[in-house]
Amino acid sequence: MTHERAAAADDHEELEELRARIRELEAEVRRRRDEEGFFRALVDGLPQSIYRKDREGRCTYANATLLAALGSTLEGTLGKTVFDYYPRALAEKYDADDRRVVETGEPFEDVEEHQVPATGQTLHVKVIKAPVRDAAGTIVGTQGIYWDVTAVHTAERLLVQREEQAAALRELGAPLIPIAEGVLAMPLIGRIDRSRAGQVLEALLEGVSGHQAAVAILDLTGVSTIDGEVASVLIEAARAVRLLGAEVVLTGMRPAMAQALVAMGVDLGGIVTQGTMQGGVAYALKRGR
Repeated sequence: MTHERAAAADDHEELEELRARIRELEAEVRRRRDEEGFFRALVDGLPQSIYRKDREGRCTYANATLLAALGSTLEGTLGKTVFDYYPRALAEKYDADDRRVVETGEPFEDVEEHQVPATGQTLHVKVIKAPVRDAAGTIVGTQGIYWDVTAVHTAERLLVQREEQAAALRELGAPLIPIAEGVLAMPLIGRIDRSRAGQVLEALLEGVSGHQAAVAILDLTGVSTIDGEVASVLIEAARAVRLLGAEVVLTGMRPAMAQALVAMGVDLGGIVTQGTMQGGVAYALKRGR
C-alpha cells in the first residue's frame, strides 16, 4: 500500500509538472502571437510596400500597403508571382532581380520605373531586396521593400536639365566667331551681368590666344542693359587683349549706353569704337592688310 501511494504521488507530481509546462508553452504561444501581431500591425502601417517570396518567386507575405497597390487581399496574393500582376517586361525584370539575390546571396538596391497594378500609375521607386535564410543559413527566398521616390527623381532630373541648360547658355553667352584670318567677332545679346562679363573676358582671351588674332570685335548691338561694374569688366577685357598684342573694337553701342558709360566715368581711351558691326569688320580687315 505504501508503494502504491508513493507511485501515485510520483504520478501526481509528474502531472503537475506537465501542467506547469503546458501553461508555460501556452504563455509562450500567446507572447509570440502578441509579438507577431505587434510587428504585423507595425509593418502594415508603414507607407512602404513590403513582401516576402520563396525561392520560386511565390509570395509568402505582403503588407497592407503593397496589397492596396495590388488591389488584392493577403489570401488572394499568397502563392502568386509578379507575372500575375505586372506587364511582362516589368515582371521579367523583377523576377530576374529576385533570382539574382537568391543565386548570389547579395542584397539588391536600385531606383527603377514601376507600375501600380491597382491604378496603372507609373512611378519611380526605390527598391531594396535581400535574401531570406533559414536557421541553417540556407537561402529559402527573398524579401524586399520599395517606396515612391517619383518627386525626388523628377527633381533630380530637372536639376540635371537646368545644369545642362545653364551650360548651354554659358556657351551661348560668349560666342566667339572667326570671320577672317586674324579677326574674331563676339556678338553679345541680352543682359550682361557680372558672371556673364567674366565669361566674355575668359572666352575672349582664350580665343585671341588660340587663334593668334590681331583684332577682336565686341558687338554690343543686342545688349539690353549694362552697368558700371560690367562696363569695367569689358574695358578690362579690351586692355587684357592689348597685352596679348591684339586690339579690341567695340561696335553697336547705343547712344543711351554711351551716355551712361560717360556718366559712370568709364574711360574708353585707347579703345576703338565703330557704330556698327559692319564698320568694325571693315576696320579690322583694313588693319590686317
